[in-house]
Amino acid sequence: MAKLTCGLDIPGVVEKDGRYYKIVKNKWHKLTRIDEGVNALLRCLEDFDPFRPGTIRELIAMYRALGMTELKPATVVDYERILLRLEHHFGHMRMDSLKPNQVAHFLERRKKAGKGGTRANREVAVLASAYNFGMRNLYCEGNPCRGIARNTERPKKSPVSDEAFLGVFNRSNEPFQDLIAAAYLSGVRQTDVIAWSRTQHMRPAGIDYVQSKTGKPHLVKWSPALSYFVERAIARQPEVDLIFTNTEGEPWTTSAIASQLARLESPWCFKRLRDKAQTDSAHSVLGHGAALEAVYRKKLVTAPVR
Repeated sequence: MAKLTCGLDIPGVVEKDGRYYKIVKNKWHKLTRIDEGVNALLRCLEDFDPFRPGTIRELIAMYRALGMTELKPATVVDYERILLRLEHHFGHMRMDSLKPNQVAHFLERRKKAGKGGTRANREVAVLASAYNFGMRNLYCEGNPCRGIARNTERPKKSPVSDEAFLGVFNRSNEPFQDLIAAAYLSGVRQTDVIAWSRTQHMRPAGIDYVQSKTGKPHLVKWSPALSYFVERAIARQPEVDLIFTNTEGEPWTTSAIASQLARLESPWCFKRLRDKAQTDSAHSVLGHGAALEAVYRKKLVTAPVR
């Protein structure tokens, strides 16, 4: 059989008239439409005639389709980006041909390159998850990422200073000012604050939402400063249900936020606003226990968040 347009070579599966078919004893069985994507195809095959991956690219395809169902949406987005890089590095290899020393060498090369050592840790962690999925489904016998020492990560020791924050804030337009101010004042994750809705989350007591990463309910109580930026954002786009939108009234995306910070030549990334929120607060604004709270508290707190 020829390789499918999705890049996989699945025994017995062919394409015809915009649809995938499985040929069994000269009988053609309808599967999914090609425009539904490879994930839908692999899920359909899992019920009809499970496909056993042979290469790492095929393992990754199976992991995408069947192994990430329990991940939070924000985590899935991160994993998808990482899986593309893993396909580039390892996709051509047979699953059972990847050895632990090759994984270790991959980490070492990225570290010596001067950039990407920490990112390589994340990539190996995702590859390990894909192999764990393969082991649970009897696709492979072991996980070559297991027991490999990761690159040393050195967390940033200093918090975002008031000067650094205000420098970016003052150069920003009002929609972006409202967003970063609310993120700082509340200590809320990027994926959550951009999803805040007037009808779903605004309450008399504050912003009541469920954290995307943990699934836990969280209430951010109103303060004069938070109320100001939320009300200003709503007044600018009163017909839109989302609280924070860009200048066109469209939802903020993680890539748009990153681009905005790059254009403003920001010395800090968005997620470090959580660090600053905890550092500047006399109490826990993040809703973590004391042990995890210490990760975010970078210096002796001398003043509460305004």
